[in-house]
Amino acid sequence: MIRLIVDSTSEIDNAEAEQLGIELLPMKVIFDDEELIVGVNMTTQEFFERLAKCKNLPKTTQINIEEYTNAINKVLSQGDQAFVISLSSGLSGSFNCLRLASENFDRSCVRIFDSETVTFAYKALVMEGIKLVKQGVTLDQLEEGMKELRQKLRLYAVVDNLKYLIKGGRLSVVKGAAATALNIKPIVTMQNKKLEMISKAVGLSLGMKAISKLVQNVDTSKAMYYAHSNDPCRAEKLRLFLLEHNGIDFSEICGIGPIVGTHAGPGCVGVAYFEK
Repeated sequence: MIRLIVDSTSEIDNAEAEQLGIELLPMKVIFDDEELIVGVNMTTQEFFERLAKCKNLPKTTQINIEEYTNAINKVLSQGDQAFVISLSSGLSGSFNCLRLASENFDRSCVRIFDSETVTFAYKALVMEGIKLVKQGVTLDQLEEGMKELRQKLRLYAVVDNLKYLIKGGRLSVVKGAAATALNIKPIVTMQNKKLEMISKAVGLSLGMKAISKLVQNVDTSKAMYYAHSNDPCRAEKLRLFLLEHNGIDFSEICGIGPIVGTHAGPGCVGVAYFEK
């Protein structure tokens, strides 16, 4: 049997991972010198409460070689094959650690895969991977199937509060201050393995309208999520907007966790889906 190994930027928690039969690797958030793990000694709600008060952005850790090696060995020791999916190599060094860890294993029982995405789009990819595993595919077939899915995966989001992008050095203070004063909301997507701003809108309503224009050719037979960072009410507004204007109901909701939330901040909303 093939078992998936994923990290917590997939927004899959421990209980869901156990239910799905996948191995979950946590990433850590560090506030000053305090190391925290969501689901262990911190909830997502507690994270956003601390984020709103902190002067400096918390740091986030990557999955190291030892952690990947231990997870793979655990799966193999149970008589299963391992298919390891990492968050985008353009956003973290985790995939490089995974690549190095995988060199100690035979390809007949272990494969690694760069999702080239993150957060709720990463989760959508994992959920489709689980479907393929349940169909009884081989490792080769799973790898090819996941490559095809990755090409069709789309993520669009509106970032509400630029303060966190500015603090994280992803936007200049001058540009950020001007954008904040004008209530400009960046529209972001995944391009070349990184989160990139593809347009901007004045206010959330026009931000949702911009996403509505981007969402097209949706394969409703596959995983599709609408998501938020600590603002489910705002996410519900986006869902209803897309239902009214696109005729598509993104009925599965996903919360954005601390790793991505560190940089996106609260109030971010978006969607992820596969094109036909």
